[in-house]
Amino acid sequence: MHQHIFSLALLGSVTLMGQSVTPTFSASAGAYDRTDTPLCTEVPDSLWSNRATLTLYEVTDGEDKAVTAQWDNRQLCWIMTGSTPAGTSRNYQLRQASVTSPAPAFTAQNEDGAVRFAVNGREVMTYQYAPAAVPDGVDPIFSRGGYLHPLLSPSGDTLSRIQPPDHYHHYGVWNPWTHTEFRGKELDFWNLVRGHGTVEAQGVSEVTDGNVQAGLTARHAYLAYRDSAVAENPEQLLEETLDLRVLPADDDNYLVDYTTRQTNITGEPFTVKAYRYQGFGYRGRASWNDDNVELLTSGGKNKSDGNATRARWMKVEGPTEHGRSGILFMTHPGNYNFPEQIRIWPTGANGGKENVFVNFNPAQDRDYVMRPGGTYQLKYRMLVYDGQLDTTTANRYWQDFAHPPRVRWNDDNGLAGARVLLYTKNGKGFVHDNIPASIVAIEQMGKDNGFEVVATDDPGMFTPDGLEEFDVLVFSNTNNDIFDTPEQEQAFKSYIEAGGGFVGIHSACGSERDWPWFWRNLGGKFHRHAKRQDFDVLVVDSDHPSTDFLPATWHIRDDECYYLKQLNPAIHVLLAADLGTVDDEEGKTTYPADTFGSTFPTSWYHTTDGGRQWYTSLGHRIEHYSDPQFLRHILGGIRWAAE
Repeated sequence: MHQHIFSLALLGSVTLMGQSVTPTFSASAGAYDRTDTPLCTEVPDSLWSNRATLTLYEVTDGEDKAVTAQWDNRQLCWIMTGSTPAGTSRNYQLRQASVTSPAPAFTAQNEDGAVRFAVNGREVMTYQYAPAAVPDGVDPIFSRGGYLHPLLSPSGDTLSRIQPPDHYHHYGVWNPWTHTEFRGKELDFWNLVRGHGTVEAQGVSEVTDGNVQAGLTARHAYLAYRDSAVAENPEQLLEETLDLRVLPADDDNYLVDYTTRQTNITGEPFTVKAYRYQGFGYRGRASWNDDNVELLTSGGKNKSDGNATRARWMKVEGPTEHGRSGILFMTHPGNYNFPEQIRIWPTGANGGKENVFVNFNPAQDRDYVMRPGGTYQLKYRMLVYDGQLDTTTANRYWQDFAHPPRVRWNDDNGLAGARVLLYTKNGKGFVHDNIPASIVAIEQMGKDNGFEVVATDDPGMFTPDGLEEFDVLVFSNTNNDIFDTPEQEQAFKSYIEAGGGFVGIHSACGSERDWPWFWRNLGGKFHRHAKRQDFDVLVVDSDHPSTDFLPATWHIRDDECYYLKQLNPAIHVLLAADLGTVDDEEGKTTYPADTFGSTFPTSWYHTTDGGRQWYTSLGHRIEHYSDPQFLRHILGGIRWAAE
């Protein structure tokens, strides 16, 4: 088999075999046309520690051009300027060079309880962390911080609103939960007048400037009052981190990235109950109403029929002092219950006047349970623009957000030039309908990452000569008897013993149920599964390419929680199902019961018999094979197995 040996050290300023190594990488447009796309990539310690001496260059037809870039939060960020057609890549190098840095174009100034963002000296947005004073005669219970306002158009017109008389608790752009339950008690953090609690902004850190973006990290606390409207000595239930970034867009328009991570710091579940409005919301300027605002969603819905529908994006635009401006609100595929349902004040609401309110709500039709100690992330992006925005452009911006160009470090891929055998054989019994989708997805994965994929369900491929040319064998949803002869089994076993890589996906654990060596090679043998449902998976080891991008809690949608027996004690667990989120009475009374406490292994790796084996039990539905997070999970397993 081919051997591919790479090292993270190659990406730093090192000498390899007497030669200086230049860090190089490519950014692939993937399936989408790109235009002036902002992009960030994680960098290893060897580069981060030397960032002050490194300059980014783009290499095109042998010519090098310095690229404006920014080091921020252990990432390298830049703009893929101009047009990058689908299916093409841009090539870059990092070199030691002395370049004079201009004054930052994107700035964030922290003073007087607020952080004011500007682009080229033009104020665009304010994050207010100090509590806002309420209008005269209004109950102080409505005072709070932790919101965006004013949100300004590129021409300088205010697009947001706070404390309108019809809803004093509305605060520009903000994201509290409305209908929650804790210890059997209802708690409302949105409608402050109810006196259940509030969201307290507790300051900011990591305020950054730069020529690519400006940003901050803020801390919020969900505080529950111990008695109605008695604010003294509240109990904190959630700890929230808000990351804000302001980035460039076409013309003088700009982007705002809004990422929250909420951690349940109590010892009991915190449940966001299904309700029509809560979460990431926006209250529009006072002059916008039914007669002058255009509201459109990615599903083609508008102000009259869009409420409670699902959308990847929604735009709101209307007249301003300088003409016309708007905001494109985008949600991310990694969010819970994506694409979220939306709350829109429909035509006629609020008497048809001052009635622009929109809200992405991940818990409109179902509960959102935050387990004790769990961390939950939601990501949104806004495009703030002047003029009008067409659907094609809106889709392009959403694609950049949801499916950004892929960056591949040329010396750290571990897969460039590799060959992968994708095996999908099923014996007599249940056959998953996801197999064709998995083939398409993994073949595309190969194209995007420079490795060849050979898909087959022919056990005749399993000969010593036939397997020699492959770096990794991927068993995607194989099941029951998948080999026809003892010779094929021996060829597979010999391949592993010679150091071959193996990746098993979902029902691969149900293959060769009478062959103990296969169970040991995969890591266990299928026993049963719970019914299809949503459940949480916990990241046990985040220091692995198949998990290092995941949130601490991965919300799995409509999958099967698998239980295996005959587990190989050599497995190193990467992911584990949180059994407290799995509805399975049989599992609670029989197996696994409390064999592994409140969790059960979901993904792992090991190196039994000289091989490199990786397995995930996730991936039952066809839709999972178009889920970017799940595909990245598989890609990380293939990459590790190929090392």
